[in-house]
Amino acid sequence: MDVIFSRLKNEMDIPNQTVVALGNFDGLHLGHMALIEKAFAISRQEHLNAMVYTFENHPQNIIAGRNVVPIITTNEMKQKLLRDYGIDYLYFQHFDDAIMQMKPEQFVIQVLKQNLKVKSVVVGFHYHFGYKGKGDVALLKKIASQHDMNVYIIPPVKVDNQIVSSTSIRQLIIKGDVQKASLFLGRYYSIAGQVRKGKQLGRKIGFPTINLYNTKDTIMPARGVYVTYTVVAGKRYESITNVGCNPTVEAGDIKVETHLLMFNDDLYDQQVGIQFIKKVRDEIKFQSVADLTAQIAQDVLYAKQYFPSQ
Repeated sequence: MDVIFSRLKNEMDIPNQTVVALGNFDGLHLGHMALIEKAFAISRQEHLNAMVYTFENHPQNIIAGRNVVPIITTNEMKQKLLRDYGIDYLYFQHFDDAIMQMKPEQFVIQVLKQNLKVKSVVVGFHYHFGYKGKGDVALLKKIASQHDMNVYIIPPVKVDNQIVSSTSIRQLIIKGDVQKASLFLGRYYSIAGQVRKGKQLGRKIGFPTINLYNTKDTIMPARGVYVTYTVVAGKRYESITNVGCNPTVEAGDIKVETHLLMFNDDLYDQQVGIQFIKKVRDEIKFQSVADLTAQIAQDVLYAKQYFPSQ
């Protein structure tokens, strides 16, 4: 899979016509994957190259001038997830003034037809594009038909009779319902970051933890304790994770602290991923460090008993 970033101007000559899945794809959830799988199927039927076209930066954050839509799936995660789907091109469009001001007709003709050699387009039922989102699926079909392009519209994907959307997934994560969020995603909700040395309180009380950094733009689950997997160099380890400010001892900024159940190696400065499986309890301010230690022991025991049932 070739990855193209418009901002880096690493444009390459696309030798063949393409079928492109269009969208923000900010979650790469089940609904998004339905679009991508359809594009891949069409690429094989019509002998086209399969492309996913998305934004490098979320349009709403650029328009607002601040991070109003926290990230569910980072660009790095998108690349890893899509490499296994047989996609030929992953195109990250940088959302800037030129794209923001582009009229729907310009987008279809200049970007899709001329630049990306698109023959077929796959979009969701509520897709909007162009200046102020004035283009919808009806306009896309109209313009595309005038330029010998096919349009395929994917109906909503539902889980438990609820439409899967990035908005609903964010709401679930914020509430701490990572189990249902994972159902909507089709995989465990996860975050990734670099391990840095903390105050080492966990080590002092017998439960050493790794502390994740570089997660500030990623949506965080509700404060509390979770059964998790920790991914290190592609290998998954059972773990338990606290998301919170550690109110018993310091009440500082929100942190992600993970205790790996069967792993003792040094992970400082390494990139790791945390996959959230189930919330165990809310964050609690204990009367003493001894009370905190006793509760952590119970949390670890719960995690050890939980994993064999997976």
